[in-house]
Amino acid sequence: MSRITLKELAFELGLSISTVSKALNDNFEISEITKNRVKEAASLLNYKPNLVAKSLKTGYNNTIAIIVPYFGNPFQSQVLEGAHQAAYERNYKLVFMQSRENAKLEQESLKTLNQQNVDGVIITPSANSNLKYLKQFHQICPLVLVDRIDFDLPTFKIGVNSEKGSYDATQHLINSGRRNILVLCGMNIGINQKRISGYNKALMANFIPFNKENIIQVDYGQSREDLIKNLTQILKNKLNQNSGPMGILGTTDTLTVSCLGILSNLGIRVPEQVSVIGFANTEAAESLNPSLSTIIQPAFEIGQKGVEKLIQLIESKDRFKMDFDTTILDTFIVARNSTKV
Repeated sequence: MSRITLKELAFELGLSISTVSKALNDNFEISEITKNRVKEAASLLNYKPNLVAKSLKTGYNNTIAIIVPYFGNPFQSQVLEGAHQAAYERNYKLVFMQSRENAKLEQESLKTLNQQNVDGVIITPSANSNLKYLKQFHQICPLVLVDRIDFDLPTFKIGVNSEKGSYDATQHLINSGRRNILVLCGMNIGINQKRISGYNKALMANFIPFNKENIIQVDYGQSREDLIKNLTQILKNKLNQNSGPMGILGTTDTLTVSCLGILSNLGIRVPEQVSVIGFANTEAAESLNPSLSTIIQPAFEIGQKGVEKLIQLIESKDRFKMDFDTTILDTFIVARNSTKV
């Protein structure tokens, strides 16, 4: 089927070209009924916008980018999926880049994207991210923060209720009979403060004293091999120091899943000796042995909302006068065998 023009689409619908254009771009001036009618007709008649013409008219090239620490991380890959779908639905091209938790690589990626004239960038800042550079970049190209949002940057931010998620997970471990609970954190990652706060509040609610030695910071800048090696030694030392049953709360996908494998290699029975729960969006959680109890974050929705907010920034008449908001989404627990009583 040949493509039709915007003018032809408007004629078929009996609407003005301006109304059809605004409907296709989700303009607030157009009712939802009209938007749905226009979009259904556009799909049926195979209408595709002329991006070259739009670029000449608006000065934008309908290309946005997203930078995450690792493509292979389940949570971050789901953020990418959500961002991709939202960008596709809005006729934007999406460029993926990863920082590998390296602030220098992150900065080089931003420079490259600026040279390619992308219209805006969604970013999950790396560990040790350069806030000064992010602020400078934001002055010339719109930035939206997702996941790690505790940065003093005037823009839209989309994250999760990390404190409540951590509180609920700690309470779940306490309910399963664990009072000695370790927390595994990625060093210099902004979300740590709220997740440790949620953990501490759950301890206080159950009259369990806080022990700073139970907060384990793991360097995310090291290689995967070194991370596993060092985390293995840390857990071995902790297990030797404590003879009773323990709980472990992982604050990231990588640490939670790695912990389960390390305990298996050490011959530690889960959950009999150590119960494990953590932030992990991996679809393999059910298939692990034992199946892994997880705190699920709405990663797909985070990616979608990141794109929505970024396009809002790009298409605003004066983005420096906008009222920025922070969107906080709820987590939920899926209890499996790794914490079974």
